[in-house]
Amino acid sequence: MAETGQLRISRRQQRAGRRPLFTADDAWFLAELPVLMAIATLGPERRWAALCGGLERAKAALGRFSPETIRRGFRAIRADGLDTGDPFAVAAARSEHHLQILRELAWGWSAPIELIGAEHVRRALDRGRGAVLWVAHFSFNALAVKKAFHAAAFPVWHLSRPEHGFSKSRFGIAVLNPMRSRVELRFLRGRIVIDRASPQSAVRQARKRLKANEIVSVTAGAWEGGRIATVTIGGCDLDLATGAPGLAYLTGAPLVPVFAVRHAGSPAITVIAEAPIAVDRDRERDRAVLDAAQAFADRALPYVVANPSQWRDWEKIRPAASTPRESP
Repeated sequence: MAETGQLRISRRQQRAGRRPLFTADDAWFLAELPVLMAIATLGPERRWAALCGGLERAKAALGRFSPETIRRGFRAIRADGLDTGDPFAVAAARSEHHLQILRELAWGWSAPIELIGAEHVRRALDRGRGAVLWVAHFSFNALAVKKAFHAAAFPVWHLSRPEHGFSKSRFGIAVLNPMRSRVELRFLRGRIVIDRASPQSAVRQARKRLKANEIVSVTAGAWEGGRIATVTIGGCDLDLATGAPGLAYLTGAPLVPVFAVRHAGSPAITVIAEAPIAVDRDRERDRAVLDAAQAFADRALPYVVANPSQWRDWEKIRPAASTPRESP
Protein backbone atom coordinates (compact mmCIF):
# COMPACT_ATOMS: atom_id res chain seq x y z
CA MET A 1 0.00 0.00 0.00
CA ALA A 2 1.37 3.41 -0.99
CA GLU A 3 0.46 6.20 1.44
CA THR A 4 0.99 9.91 1.95
CA GLY A 5 -0.99 11.44 4.78
CA GLN A 6 -4.59 10.42 4.20
CA LEU A 7 -3.93 9.51 0.56
CA ARG A 8 -3.27 5.87 -0.21
CA ILE A 9 -3.41 3.18 -2.83
CA SER A 10 -4.90 -0.13 -1.78
CA ARG A 11 -4.85 -3.41 -3.64
CA ARG A 12 -7.86 -5.66 -3.80
CA GLN A 13 -8.69 -9.03 -5.28
CA GLN A 14 -11.74 -9.07 -7.52
CA ARG A 15 -12.96 -12.57 -8.31
CA ALA A 16 -14.90 -13.52 -11.40
CA GLY A 17 -17.89 -15.08 -9.64
CA ARG A 18 -21.04 -16.30 -11.34
CA ARG A 19 -23.64 -13.56 -11.60
CA PRO A 20 -27.23 -14.17 -10.45
CA LEU A 21 -29.71 -15.02 -13.18
CA PHE A 22 -32.30 -12.44 -12.11
CA THR A 23 -32.58 -10.06 -9.15
CA ALA A 24 -35.20 -8.06 -7.29
CA ASP A 25 -33.62 -4.92 -8.77
CA ASP A 26 -34.38 -6.31 -12.24
CA ALA A 27 -38.03 -6.76 -11.29
CA TRP A 28 -38.25 -3.22 -9.95
CA PHE A 29 -36.58 -1.79 -13.04
CA LEU A 30 -38.94 -3.70 -15.33
CA ALA A 31 -41.86 -2.25 -13.37
CA GLU A 32 -40.39 1.25 -13.62
CA LEU A 33 -39.39 0.99 -17.29
CA PRO A 34 -42.85 1.70 -18.81
CA VAL A 35 -43.11 4.85 -16.69
CA LEU A 36 -39.65 6.00 -17.74
CA MET A 37 -40.41 5.22 -21.38
CA ALA A 38 -43.67 7.16 -21.26
CA ILE A 39 -41.95 10.21 -19.75
CA ALA A 40 -39.03 9.95 -22.19
CA THR A 41 -41.19 9.73 -25.29
CA LEU A 42 -44.23 11.83 -24.32
CA GLY A 43 -43.02 14.26 -21.68
CA PRO A 44 -41.39 17.57 -22.66
CA GLU A 45 -37.78 17.68 -21.51
CA ARG A 46 -38.37 20.86 -19.52
CA ARG A 47 -40.69 18.78 -17.28
CA TRP A 48 -38.37 15.82 -16.84
CA ALA A 49 -36.77 17.05 -13.61
CA ALA A 50 -40.11 17.59 -11.88
CA LEU A 51 -41.53 14.29 -13.12
CA CYS A 52 -38.44 12.38 -12.06
CA GLY A 53 -38.52 14.10 -8.66
CA GLY A 54 -42.05 12.78 -8.15
CA LEU A 55 -40.98 9.33 -9.27
CA GLU A 56 -38.10 9.29 -6.77
CA ARG A 57 -40.40 10.39 -3.94
CA ALA A 58 -42.70 7.51 -4.79
CA LYS A 59 -39.74 5.12 -4.76
CA ALA A 60 -38.65 6.47 -1.37
CA ALA A 61 -42.15 5.86 -0.02
CA LEU A 62 -41.91 2.27 -1.25
CA GLY A 63 -38.49 1.81 0.37
CA ARG A 64 -36.59 1.67 -2.93
CA PHE A 65 -34.59 4.83 -2.31
CA SER A 66 -33.16 6.34 0.88
CA PRO A 67 -32.62 10.11 0.73
CA GLU A 68 -30.73 9.92 4.03
CA THR A 69 -27.70 8.30 2.37
CA ILE A 70 -27.33 11.37 0.15
CA ARG A 71 -27.98 13.76 3.05
CA ARG A 72 -25.06 12.18 4.90
CA GLY A 73 -22.83 13.10 1.99
CA PHE A 74 -24.14 16.68 1.99
CA ARG A 75 -23.36 16.97 5.71
CA ALA A 76 -19.92 15.37 5.43
CA ILE A 77 -18.37 17.43 2.67
CA ARG A 78 -16.84 20.78 3.59
CA ALA A 79 -18.54 23.26 1.30
CA ASP A 80 -20.94 26.08 2.09
CA GLY A 81 -24.63 25.39 1.57
CA LEU A 82 -24.45 21.73 0.63
CA ASP A 83 -25.86 20.58 3.97
CA THR A 84 -29.23 21.94 2.81
CA GLY A 85 -29.14 20.23 -0.58
CA ASP A 86 -32.11 18.29 -1.93
CA PRO A 87 -31.45 14.53 -2.14
CA PHE A 88 -34.49 14.06 -4.37
CA ALA A 89 -32.94 16.41 -6.93
CA VAL A 90 -29.86 14.16 -6.95
CA ALA A 91 -31.97 11.05 -7.47
CA ALA A 92 -34.11 12.78 -10.11
CA ALA A 93 -31.02 13.70 -12.13
CA ARG A 94 -30.00 10.05 -12.16
CA SER A 95 -33.42 9.07 -13.49
CA GLU A 96 -33.21 11.83 -16.09
CA HIS A 97 -30.12 10.15 -17.46
CA HIS A 98 -32.27 7.08 -18.12
CA LEU A 99 -34.73 9.31 -19.97
CA GLN A 100 -31.94 10.63 -22.19
CA ILE A 101 -30.99 7.06 -23.11
CA LEU A 102 -34.60 6.06 -23.79
CA ARG A 103 -35.33 9.21 -25.82
CA GLU A 104 -32.22 8.56 -27.90
CA LEU A 105 -33.31 4.95 -28.32
CA ALA A 106 -36.77 6.02 -29.50
CA TRP A 107 -36.08 8.84 -31.96
CA GLY A 108 -33.10 10.79 -30.77
CA TRP A 109 -32.29 12.97 -27.78
CA SER A 110 -31.42 16.42 -29.09
CA ALA A 111 -30.65 18.64 -26.09
CA PRO A 112 -27.97 21.26 -26.90
CA ILE A 113 -24.48 19.98 -25.99
CA GLU A 114 -21.38 22.16 -26.12
CA LEU A 115 -17.81 20.89 -25.94
CA ILE A 116 -15.32 23.25 -24.29
CA GLY A 117 -11.59 22.50 -24.28
CA ALA A 118 -11.35 20.52 -27.50
CA GLU A 119 -7.94 22.12 -28.01
CA HIS A 120 -6.56 20.08 -25.09
CA VAL A 121 -7.55 16.87 -26.84
CA ARG A 122 -6.14 18.03 -30.19
CA ARG A 123 -2.83 18.95 -28.58
CA ALA A 124 -2.76 15.58 -26.84
CA LEU A 125 -3.25 13.76 -30.15
CA ASP A 126 -0.59 15.94 -31.78
CA ARG A 127 1.89 14.27 -29.43
CA GLY A 128 1.08 10.93 -31.07
CA ARG A 129 0.39 8.90 -27.93
CA GLY A 130 -3.37 9.10 -27.85
CA ALA A 131 -5.38 10.54 -24.98
CA VAL A 132 -7.05 9.14 -21.89
CA LEU A 133 -10.30 10.89 -20.97
CA TRP A 134 -11.05 10.57 -17.25
CA VAL A 135 -14.75 11.40 -17.07
CA ALA A 136 -16.15 12.59 -13.75
CA HIS A 137 -19.15 10.69 -12.43
CA PHE A 138 -21.93 13.23 -12.95
CA SER A 139 -25.51 12.33 -13.86
CA PHE A 140 -25.37 13.57 -17.45
CA ASN A 141 -21.86 12.48 -18.38
CA ALA A 142 -22.48 9.12 -20.01
CA LEU A 143 -24.36 10.03 -23.17
CA ALA A 144 -23.59 13.76 -23.40
CA VAL A 145 -19.81 13.24 -23.32
CA LYS A 146 -19.94 10.62 -26.06
CA LYS A 147 -22.19 12.79 -28.23
CA ALA A 148 -19.99 15.85 -27.69
CA PHE A 149 -16.77 14.13 -28.71
CA HIS A 150 -18.46 12.39 -31.64
CA ALA A 151 -19.80 15.72 -32.92
CA ALA A 152 -16.30 17.18 -32.66
CA ALA A 153 -14.93 14.29 -34.79
CA PHE A 154 -13.03 12.69 -31.91
CA PRO A 155 -13.68 8.93 -32.14
CA VAL A 156 -13.52 7.42 -28.65
CA TRP A 157 -13.10 3.91 -27.28
CA HIS A 158 -14.88 3.54 -23.94
CA LEU A 159 -13.53 1.21 -21.26
CA SER A 160 -16.44 -0.34 -19.37
CA ARG A 161 -17.75 -3.56 -17.85
CA PRO A 162 -20.56 -6.02 -18.69
CA GLU A 163 -22.70 -4.51 -15.90
CA HIS A 164 -22.58 -1.12 -17.63
CA GLY A 165 -26.20 -0.11 -17.94
CA PHE A 166 -29.18 -1.00 -15.81
CA SER A 167 -28.40 -4.38 -14.24
CA LYS A 168 -25.73 -6.68 -12.81
CA SER A 169 -27.59 -9.97 -13.41
CA ARG A 170 -27.19 -12.36 -16.33
CA PHE A 171 -30.71 -11.48 -17.47
CA GLY A 172 -30.01 -7.76 -17.21
CA ILE A 173 -26.69 -7.96 -19.03
CA ALA A 174 -28.31 -9.90 -21.86
CA VAL A 175 -31.64 -8.06 -22.12
CA LEU A 176 -31.58 -4.67 -20.35
CA ASN A 177 -28.04 -3.34 -20.65
CA PRO A 178 -27.91 -3.53 -24.48
CA MET A 179 -30.53 -0.76 -24.57
CA ARG A 180 -27.89 1.57 -23.18
CA SER A 181 -24.81 0.14 -24.87
CA ARG A 182 -26.46 0.23 -28.34
CA VAL A 183 -27.33 3.89 -27.87
CA GLU A 184 -23.85 4.81 -26.68
CA LEU A 185 -22.17 2.85 -29.47
CA ARG A 186 -23.75 5.23 -31.99
CA PHE A 187 -21.27 7.83 -30.74
CA LEU A 188 -18.22 5.63 -30.03
CA ARG A 189 -15.52 3.96 -32.07
CA GLY A 190 -16.13 0.96 -29.80
CA ARG A 191 -16.25 -0.48 -26.28
CA ILE A 192 -13.44 -2.24 -24.46
CA VAL A 193 -15.15 -4.55 -21.98
CA ILE A 194 -13.40 -5.54 -18.75
CA ASP A 195 -13.47 -9.26 -18.00
CA ARG A 196 -12.67 -9.98 -14.34
CA ALA A 197 -11.41 -13.43 -15.34
CA SER A 198 -8.80 -11.74 -17.56
CA PRO A 199 -8.58 -8.03 -16.64
CA GLN A 200 -5.24 -7.56 -18.39
CA SER A 201 -6.92 -8.23 -21.73
CA ALA A 202 -8.79 -4.91 -21.49
CA VAL A 203 -5.60 -3.13 -20.47
CA ARG A 204 -3.80 -4.53 -23.51
CA GLN A 205 -6.61 -3.43 -25.81
CA ALA A 206 -6.62 0.06 -24.33
CA ARG A 207 -2.83 0.35 -24.65
CA LYS A 208 -3.09 -0.78 -28.27
CA ARG A 209 -5.62 1.97 -29.01
CA LEU A 210 -3.47 4.61 -27.34
CA LYS A 211 -0.39 3.42 -29.21
CA ALA A 212 -2.39 3.97 -32.40
CA ASN A 213 -2.95 7.58 -31.24
CA GLU A 214 -6.62 7.00 -30.45
CA ILE A 215 -8.76 8.14 -27.51
CA VAL A 216 -9.81 5.94 -24.59
CA SER A 217 -12.38 7.15 -22.06
CA VAL A 218 -12.81 5.87 -18.52
CA THR A 219 -15.51 6.91 -16.03
CA ALA A 220 -14.10 7.89 -12.64
CA GLY A 221 -15.31 5.36 -10.06
CA ALA A 222 -14.23 2.30 -8.12
CA TRP A 223 -16.30 -0.46 -9.73
CA GLU A 224 -13.37 -2.33 -11.24
CA GLY A 225 -9.64 -2.59 -10.79
CA GLY A 226 -7.06 -4.17 -8.56
CA ARG A 227 -5.65 -0.83 -7.39
CA ILE A 228 -7.82 1.74 -5.63
CA ALA A 229 -6.66 5.28 -4.85
CA THR A 230 -8.22 6.89 -1.79
CA VAL A 231 -8.20 10.65 -2.31
CA THR A 232 -9.70 13.59 -0.45
CA ILE A 233 -12.49 15.79 -1.76
CA GLY A 234 -14.04 18.49 0.36
CA GLY A 235 -12.50 16.98 3.49
CA CYS A 236 -13.89 13.51 2.74
CA ASP A 237 -12.37 10.30 1.41
CA LEU A 238 -13.34 9.02 -2.02
CA ASP A 239 -12.14 5.83 -3.70
CA LEU A 240 -11.15 5.88 -7.37
CA ALA A 241 -9.91 2.99 -9.47
CA THR A 242 -6.51 3.83 -10.92
CA GLY A 243 -7.12 2.52 -14.44
CA ALA A 244 -7.15 5.92 -16.18
CA PRO A 245 -3.99 7.41 -14.61
CA GLY A 246 -2.40 3.96 -14.80
CA LEU A 247 -2.90 3.89 -18.56
CA ALA A 248 -1.44 7.38 -18.83
CA TYR A 249 1.56 6.28 -16.79
CA LEU A 250 2.15 3.14 -18.86
CA THR A 251 1.75 4.77 -22.27
CA GLY A 252 2.64 8.44 -21.86
CA ALA A 253 -0.84 9.42 -23.13
CA PRO A 254 -2.07 12.73 -21.68
CA LEU A 255 -4.69 12.33 -18.94
CA VAL A 256 -7.56 14.72 -19.76
CA PRO A 257 -10.20 15.27 -17.04
CA VAL A 258 -13.71 15.71 -18.41
CA PHE A 259 -16.77 17.17 -16.67
CA ALA A 260 -20.36 17.33 -17.95
CA VAL A 261 -22.80 19.72 -16.27
CA ARG A 262 -26.24 20.98 -17.20
CA HIS A 263 -27.13 24.64 -17.17
CA ALA A 264 -29.62 25.72 -14.49
CA GLY A 265 -33.15 25.96 -15.87
CA SER A 266 -32.12 24.69 -19.29
CA PRO A 267 -31.69 21.32 -21.03
CA ALA A 268 -28.32 22.49 -22.41
CA ILE A 269 -25.27 20.54 -21.23
CA THR A 270 -21.67 21.70 -21.30
CA VAL A 271 -18.89 19.12 -21.60
CA ILE A 272 -15.58 20.53 -20.38
CA ALA A 273 -12.26 18.93 -21.29
CA GLU A 274 -9.68 20.51 -19.02
CA ALA A 275 -5.92 20.75 -19.45
CA PRO A 276 -4.25 17.38 -18.88
CA ILE A 277 -3.31 16.27 -15.38
CA ALA A 278 0.41 15.67 -14.98
CA VAL A 279 1.39 12.03 -14.56
CA ASP A 280 5.08 11.92 -13.60
CA ARG A 281 6.51 8.83 -15.28
CA ASP A 282 9.87 9.43 -13.61
CA ARG A 283 8.36 8.59 -10.24
CA GLU A 284 7.35 5.23 -8.81
CA ARG A 285 4.06 4.15 -10.42
CA ASP A 286 1.79 4.14 -7.36
CA ARG A 287 3.09 7.52 -6.23
CA ALA A 288 2.56 9.09 -9.66
CA VAL A 289 -0.89 7.56 -10.05
CA LEU A 290 -1.95 8.63 -6.55
CA ASP A 291 -0.86 12.22 -7.20
CA ALA A 292 -2.83 12.24 -10.46
CA ALA A 293 -5.93 10.86 -8.74
CA GLN A 294 -5.77 13.56 -6.09
CA ALA A 295 -5.32 16.22 -8.77
CA PHE A 296 -8.47 14.87 -10.45
CA ALA A 297 -10.41 15.14 -7.18
CA ASP A 298 -9.16 18.71 -6.73
CA ARG A 299 -10.35 19.57 -10.25
CA ALA A 300 -13.73 17.92 -9.58
CA LEU A 301 -14.56 19.71 -6.31
CA PRO A 302 -15.60 23.08 -7.84
CA TYR A 303 -17.97 21.27 -10.20
CA VAL A 304 -19.43 19.30 -7.28
CA VAL A 305 -19.99 22.46 -5.25
CA ALA A 306 -21.53 24.31 -8.19
CA ASN A 307 -23.70 21.37 -9.32
CA PRO A 308 -24.44 19.23 -6.24
CA SER A 309 -27.61 17.68 -7.63
CA GLN A 310 -25.66 16.31 -10.61
CA TRP A 311 -22.85 14.51 -8.75
CA ARG A 312 -23.42 10.78 -8.41
CA ASP A 313 -20.98 9.94 -5.60
CA TRP A 314 -22.65 11.40 -2.50
CA GLU A 315 -23.17 7.92 -1.03
CA LYS A 316 -19.55 6.98 -1.69
CA ILE A 317 -17.74 9.71 0.24
CA ARG A 318 -16.95 9.15 3.91
CA PRO A 319 -15.15 10.97 6.71
CA ALA A 320 -11.48 11.41 5.93
CA ALA A 321 -9.04 8.70 6.98
CA SER A 322 -11.80 6.11 7.45
CA THR A 323 -11.46 2.53 6.28
CA PRO A 324 -12.01 2.02 2.53
CA ARG A 325 -15.10 0.06 1.58
CA GLU A 326 -15.15 -2.65 -1.06
CA SER A 327 -17.00 -1.40 -4.13
CA PRO A 328 -19.84 -3.59 -5.38
